[in-house]
Amino acid sequence: MSERPDETAVADRLTVTLPDGAELAVHHWPGASGAPLVVVWPALGVRALFYRRFATTLTAQGLGVAVVDLRGQGDSRPRPDASARYGYHELATVDFPAVFAALRERAPGSPVFLLGHSLGGQIGLMYAARNPAALDGVLLVAAGTPHFRTYPGLTGLIPLLGTGIVAGVAALRGYWPGDVLRFAGRQSRVLVADWASMARTGHYRPAGADVDYEDLIAALRLPVLAVSVGGDVLAPPGAVDALCGLLRGADVSRWHLDERLSHMAWARRSEPIAAEIGRWIRKIRR
Repeated sequence: MSERPDETAVADRLTVTLPDGAELAVHHWPGASGAPLVVVWPALGVRALFYRRFATTLTAQGLGVAVVDLRGQGDSRPRPDASARYGYHELATVDFPAVFAALRERAPGSPVFLLGHSLGGQIGLMYAARNPAALDGVLLVAAGTPHFRTYPGLTGLIPLLGTGIVAGVAALRGYWPGDVLRFAGRQSRVLVADWASMARTGHYRPAGADVDYEDLIAALRLPVLAVSVGGDVLAPPGAVDALCGLLRGADVSRWHLDERLSHMAWARRSEPIAAEIGRWIRKIRR
């Protein structure tokens, strides 16, 4: 197994069409036959190709990797506008299942791991809780609850005020114009309202939910690796611990990278995290 990423490796491009006609772009670096497949779900407004280096460091661990452009982001279409009505619940019940089904056809027999960064991890737990038999484990990287009370000191004002402003603007305009304002990408107003609700209350109460997600997450029995990063003010260790605290039945492993990196910078200097993920997957597979 090589420990050096091949950054020249070109991903296969897969388009997953959803029932309403929306298209999700998936970038797939296939592994060897039967190799574990790690499916990466990005943070809010972050393109899949931002994670290219991270993906190649994971392939150097002997893993297959797929990175998804969330609905309306990157190469996924269409862009959200005032007609968009999807939020956390729709992504967990429509988008995630469609992508995993398509990838299982391409990598039959491979163990499958969901890796969520930030919002991708929050929604990823919802999908995993609804579909535990579909996964072999969950990886949370810089993914915590946005609940403001889990942040140290006055830094709790960042998620409380930030998400509230985003949700307020989206409610008035019909969508969040993050592509113009250069923050968090263009987003459905339902999605950012769900995000703001969680930041304010600390609870999973997404619009349209047909189950109690916190009960389902508490009952999840999958192995979970949760990684926090030094210097990450948007997912500090306390927020990561709080999200893990919802996983009352899971076998949760916690790992902290001391290096002072931001909420995004770890993806460009990801060798230590990729190595820990590789070790953890090999361990649980044994």
